[in-house]
Amino acid sequence: MDHTLQYHSHIQEIPRIRKDLEFLKQEWAVPESDIRQILVIIEELFSNIIRYAFDDNREHIIDIRLVNSDNQIEIEMIDDGIPFNPLEYQIEPLADPATSDAGGMGLTLIRAFSSNISYNRTSGKNHLKVTKKVINR
Repeated sequence: MDHTLQYHSHIQEIPRIRKDLEFLKQEWAVPESDIRQILVIIEELFSNIIRYAFDDNREHIIDIRLVNSDNQIEIEMIDDGIPFNPLEYQIEPLADPATSDAGGMGLTLIRAFSSNISYNRTSGKNHLKVTKKVINR
């Protein structure tokens, strides 16, 4: 089973993304705890793409593709922004997460919530895949 969703490169799309992902619970029967983690992954990736991927003021389309198979959800984010491989980005260890800035924790959370992350650049587009293990009811 898979779903492909498209959004404009505006932070105001996040509420629509949340609404569109209701199928995770209803159609795919993903547990609520896993849905929360999937939402964090998608929202962090989406907001990072909007903030850092585009060096112009044009409107861009960001595709989100979700595939459900073998007790895992594969999330693929596709954008036409500047090349960026988050796997090459070194995250500084946090001495005390409670006192750190609010920003900069996104990739740490994504890595913590996922079982696999892969990146490639094809036909001028970034393709970032994040796999999240789930226990379907």
